[in-house]
Amino acid sequence: MFKEHFKRPELLLYLFSAAVPLSFATWQALINNFSIEQAGFTGIEIGVLQSLREIPGFIAFAVIFLLLIMREQTVAFLSLIALGIGTSLT
Repeated sequence: MFKEHFKRPELLLYLFSAAVPLSFATWQALINNFSIEQAGFTGIEIGVLQSLREIPGFIAFAVIFLLLIMREQTVAFLSLIALGIGTSLT
């Protein structure tokens, strides 16, 4: 029964509508509060950190090929999992 609920596209939309802004807001608060105030990052370190954050944008090109072999919802769930892992690591 649980698996059947995740086949509905509107549930996926609700999940993404809540999880993505929450994840980015958490990340932004941690960047501003911890790295600048506690770790003493300067503009150079913040620039390196932001440039590393852009790497997934380049990897996103591979998603086009991934969509050839997987359903969109499956790829969306995988991306949400990757977003959660990435947020927890930073």
